[in-house]
Amino acid sequence: MQTNTKVVRVISHAILKSVYYKALIFYIGLFLAFTGFAVIINVFPANALTLKIMAADALPKPVTEIGNIFKKEHPNVKIDYDFLGAGVLKGDIEEGAPCDIFLSANEKFQRQLKRKGFLNSYKIFAYNYLAAATPYNNPARVTKSNLIQKLMDANVTLATSSPHADPAGDYTWAMFRIINRRFPGAFKKITNHTNHLIDAAMIMPVLESGNADLGILYESQLLELKRSGAKINIIPIPEKYNTKAKFTASILNQSRYKTLDKDFIRLLFSKKGKKILKYWGFSPVR
Repeated sequence: MQTNTKVVRVISHAILKSVYYKALIFYIGLFLAFTGFAVIINVFPANALTLKIMAADALPKPVTEIGNIFKKEHPNVKIDYDFLGAGVLKGDIEEGAPCDIFLSANEKFQRQLKRKGFLNSYKIFAYNYLAAATPYNNPARVTKSNLIQKLMDANVTLATSSPHADPAGDYTWAMFRIINRRFPGAFKKITNHTNHLIDAAMIMPVLESGNADLGILYESQLLELKRSGAKINIIPIPEKYNTKAKFTASILNQSRYKTLDKDFIRLLFSKKGKKILKYWGFSPVR
């Protein structure tokens, strides 16, 4: 009986909504008839075009900010964002999820999608680097000078993104291999006591809860966290061990709004877009 009541309420709501819009259209028609103005009014905002943008979890701040500029230039367009690990997003695209623009944290996923016919080309729009972070009280006493030794210390709990699932994890594993060249056996020592998280966004809560002594994230993410008041210590990774992350943009072949997609990509590469990317800790392409 309760279910039937809910159904009646939903149907009643839909009818009232329909009557409301019909009345609204009637009065607007009268207004236009008396004033003589030829005005186009968007009575049904739900019918506005919607761009679907899937972007790596390191990109919410700059991409949303760029998206706000885009929406001012295209007031009839809405943007629906998905910010997750790029590997998860790639899998969603392969499984048929709707997507117009894909912003990945690497080239590999774009190449794989290109081989499968999901896109024709992609461009690098920004670079990023890795950095380390500890809880504010820094229980493992990690410093820039002892960072590499602490990474190899089995008593230090380390949190990273998962390789293959998230590019941040791939870049972190690449860094471990670079360290291994200088300190043979280091890769095994480090990875034996590493907690693999789905994506970099999960690392900060683990640090704050005290379940990890050390985390590896993008420099841009740590800058964002610091600005938001997060209680963390940022420890630079020596340049000789660090890896360069490449952030890439593509337009999916399934998109119905190629012209709008191109406008968004142009904005991403524009002076305004580059300024926003730089503010949030990325190195825009020149």
